[in-house]
Amino acid sequence: MVNDESLESLELEIAMMVRALRTRTVELDKKQEFKRASYLILLLITKNGPMSVKHIAEKLHLDISTVSRQAADLLADDMLSKQPSKTDGRSYLYDINSKGLDMMTHIRHSRKQRFSKMIQEWDETEVEEFARLMKKFNSLMN
Repeated sequence: MVNDESLESLELEIAMMVRALRTRTVELDKKQEFKRASYLILLLITKNGPMSVKHIAEKLHLDISTVSRQAADLLADDMLSKQPSKTDGRSYLYDINSKGLDMMTHIRHSRKQRFSKMIQEWDETEVEEFARLMKKFNSLMN
């Protein structure tokens, strides 16, 4: 069993991280004029291939109507393409197109640069361990 002091320390560090991420995300979104939710949708589709709004919503723990609006915005911005589902004629699959891939490449490059600066004092083992523990922690929220 983890002691109370360790739990309090963990809770504080997570709260500080969330606060810092929210502040930086708002600042970066203003600079990039690109919403975090849109980035996550593009990232999911890049990683998983064509997806329905329902599947995206499930993965992001969002309401279907919210994802539907965001997907429509990405479609209007010509970052996604939309095809009828072959298995369910009532739904559509969204896929990333070349403009969306270009945007993802640009955003990923910017994020990698920021993260590299943040962890420049860490060695490879520390980065891998942090990523492993973050993945383990994030899996608890799904």
